[in-house]
Amino acid sequence: MNIYSFKEKLSKITPTNKNPIYNSHLYWSQKPYNITDLLISEFTEEGEYVFDPFMGSGVSLLEAVKLNRKGLGVEINELPIFIVKTLLTEFNNLNEIKSFLGKFEEYIQNLRSYYKTLDPNLDNWVEIKKVVFDRETPFSEPLIKNIYYSSKNSRKNIIKIPDLFDINQYFQTPNYNHIDTFIMHQNSRLGVQKNQDVSTLFTPRALKVIDDVLEYEKNLKNKKLKNIIKYILMSSLHLIKITDLKSNSQWPLWTPKINCVEKNAIDIIQRRIWMLFNAFKNIHEEFKQPIKEAKNFTDLSTSDYLIFNKPIQNINNSNLPDNSVDLVITDPPYLGQVLYSEYMQLYYPFFKFNFDLENEIVISNGSNRKKDETSYFDLLDLSFTNITKKLKKGKIMCLYFHDSNLNVWDKLIKITQKNGLHFIGQAHIHKKLTLKNILSPKKSLQGDSILFFINEKYKYKYNNKNETIQEIVENIVRHIIFEIEKKGPLTTTQLMDEGLMEYIIQNNWLPTLAVNYKNIIDVFEQYITWDASIGKWIGHNND
Repeated sequence: MNIYSFKEKLSKITPTNKNPIYNSHLYWSQKPYNITDLLISEFTEEGEYVFDPFMGSGVSLLEAVKLNRKGLGVEINELPIFIVKTLLTEFNNLNEIKSFLGKFEEYIQNLRSYYKTLDPNLDNWVEIKKVVFDRETPFSEPLIKNIYYSSKNSRKNIIKIPDLFDINQYFQTPNYNHIDTFIMHQNSRLGVQKNQDVSTLFTPRALKVIDDVLEYEKNLKNKKLKNIIKYILMSSLHLIKITDLKSNSQWPLWTPKINCVEKNAIDIIQRRIWMLFNAFKNIHEEFKQPIKEAKNFTDLSTSDYLIFNKPIQNINNSNLPDNSVDLVITDPPYLGQVLYSEYMQLYYPFFKFNFDLENEIVISNGSNRKKDETSYFDLLDLSFTNITKKLKKGKIMCLYFHDSNLNVWDKLIKITQKNGLHFIGQAHIHKKLTLKNILSPKKSLQGDSILFFINEKYKYKYNNKNETIQEIVENIVRHIIFEIEKKGPLTTTQLMDEGLMEYIIQNNWLPTLAVNYKNIIDVFEQYITWDASIGKWIGHNND
């Protein structure tokens, strides 16, 4: 593999996940589909096996199928499996789907009466678009502050103080026929309190809308059509739940105390209806048809897929033969950054999608989870042991990873080396600045990295056994100065992803650095000048 030529190709691509397929749901941490396309095209041929042992919402598998490869995925939770299978459902034609969705939209429109309010200026009924209220705890009675409604006479939403009708309508407690009580695992980090039910994440009115949609789904006979309704509702829950004025839907189990927001659920569902249709249309136009879900590995044909609903550490030879996979593309759970299985609690009362708290590779302070850093790296080790077995000799694993913590890097590289995966390089994926990047440009990393490993025996030879920590630091500083002189001022991300970490790993300096420093920036900060006005390292510190 020529990592440098690949980096050149990668640098010419603007990463994105903005396409109808991935717009149709709100699953977390989706990787750029066009980068995945490039990886698959670069390292495999049509008909070969592409494997994602931490499948998530299935970007790697879906793109593999689109490019006429055989897609393999492993996923412990049922929701992402449902997403992939629904998207790849075979229908006779698009008109069949469009007609069905049109009828469902008519049904949804009839539920708008739940959001009626009286316009105090015109003395007629109008539609609520948003309600703002305060609520001290998820169990507290809300204090409704403002009603936002739409009017034919204004393009902007109009604000009113709630009247008696609004209050009575909000506080009515309808009966739910299809929503189960479900107590979530307490986790202060996720904002989940002791004995908190999922229903506290929604207003009673929103739950009534959800229940009515589930009633519509239950009355359908066709399983494919039932799954379409489930998918639309599933993709709407993040947005329907109580949020704040900034619509922080990425925190699915959290609700604020002040300025809580209830949105119009009908508007949300209506938009999601046609976003799903556009996803089906995109698949119909760009994917080879028909697409088949294989029953087992031997049943796989080109453009087919196979998903295992179990942890990668438990995948055996009868599930997936050793030495059978041509390419691994994956984004393993990263420490405690995204608690996927706990997030799945949001969906359980409505769909009964099972989730796996026990086998998840994660760090979590959730009640009774016992998921600390030691267990995380132990399970990660077992995972890579299995991944290496499945990957053919001489083939590539592409691993999404980004961190400035040297201890985490050291443990990751040691695990991969121990399991026969040889690190061969790193490439950067540019992304838009986050708030963290803006507030802390010096020590935060922008975008993602892809680490490349090859499955081959490699005898590591290092000549640095006698190097002191000071000598290592001096070498690193010289490398940074060289890079700045060659390329000009560099951000922390550019330094790391465009050669620094490769340089450190190839010289086996990580173990020593990890003992002496917490963060990569700590290694060279006193020797290299940081220009805060441009957010870049500019050269040697002569002080």
